[in-house]
Amino acid sequence: MPEWGIYPGMAAEQRLDRSFERLYRRYATHVHRYAYGMLRNRADAEDVTQVTFMNAYRALERGDEPHSPLNWLISIAHNVCLQRFRAASRRPQEVELDYDVADDIRRALGHLPFNQRASIVLREIEGRSYAEIAAVLGVSLSAVETLIFRARRALREQLEGALTCAEAEIAISKQLDKALSRSERSHLRAHLRECPACATLARSQRAQRAALRSLLGVPVSGLGFGLTAKTAAVVVAAGALGAGTYDLRHTILPPTAEKPAP
Repeated sequence: MPEWGIYPGMAAEQRLDRSFERLYRRYATHVHRYAYGMLRNRADAEDVTQVTFMNAYRALERGDEPHSPLNWLISIAHNVCLQRFRAASRRPQEVELDYDVADDIRRALGHLPFNQRASIVLREIEGRSYAEIAAVLGVSLSAVETLIFRARRALREQLEGALTCAEAEIAISKQLDKALSRSERSHLRAHLRECPACATLARSQRAQRAALRSLLGVPVSGLGFGLTAKTAAVVVAAGALGAGTYDLRHTILPPTAEKPAP
């Protein structure tokens, strides 16, 4: 008897419903786990699971008889996830995180190309064989090997290069001086995508530099005080840092001796 079930003596509709119930009870958890690994969002994973089984039910109605029900269901789920993935790229994603390590891994997974992510989820989370992964993705065994190799390498590089906020602050400063390597710039960009506070800091640092450069474009003589270049630099810095509305004549110029009254 096929794994998905045949029930002799029942009406066709009853057999279909019973077979479908058996599929759902046995494999719904597997489908949900795969969808969650791909989309990183519980609500989306639940939706994908429901759509997957609705599509499976329609296929059974058409007379499909899967020889490997789990692989068949994962293939359906993969196609549904691909549609969600394309839609999600156009809207913000909610990411549920339980632990710091899971946080890092899920973020890193989110940066992988779709087929790399699918291959690593199927292999490491679902425990599927290379042949099963090839069947789900519709690619050759050698392509699966390449996908998994690249996914593992990309995950390792991202996890090893993950920046803390303190490290990102230093990197932002170095970036202004063009002192970051290509890999350091990549790690900083990855951090800024995930950290609104550091992204705001990076924007403010760039704005501050632009403001300073606009001030430094004013000729020293234009300041009107006959200052030395060194003193003018102090004036510019004080102005850029919000020195207030003090009269710079009195705060910076040295006092002159008063002339006696005639």
